[in-house]
Amino acid sequence: MSPTIPYEYKYLRAKKRFPHVWCPGCGIGIVMGSIIRAVDAMGWDKDDIVMVSGIGCTSRMPVYVDFNTLHTTHGRGLAFGTGVKMANPELNVMAV
Repeated sequence: MSPTIPYEYKYLRAKKRFPHVWCPGCGIGIVMGSIIRAVDAMGWDKDDIVMVSGIGCTSRMPVYVDFNTLHTTHGRGLAFGTGVKMANPELNVMAV
């Protein structure tokens, strides 16, 4: 099992553990952990990342990560993410 403590302090908004809003057995927390590990492995600066979300359960993910975030309207996350990338191609944009 990989350590999680360094990631918590480096990439999450609070320096404390707080409960998430996802249902027991939901895999979104696992996906968020995988994204955080991938960002760390890529060596991306968290100030150069934009996480774009729409409406629904995954839209709560940006609440927890210490990235630039954009909460958009239902079904428009990819369009907003494309706009962010076009406006600033240097940013690493991900849609969830």
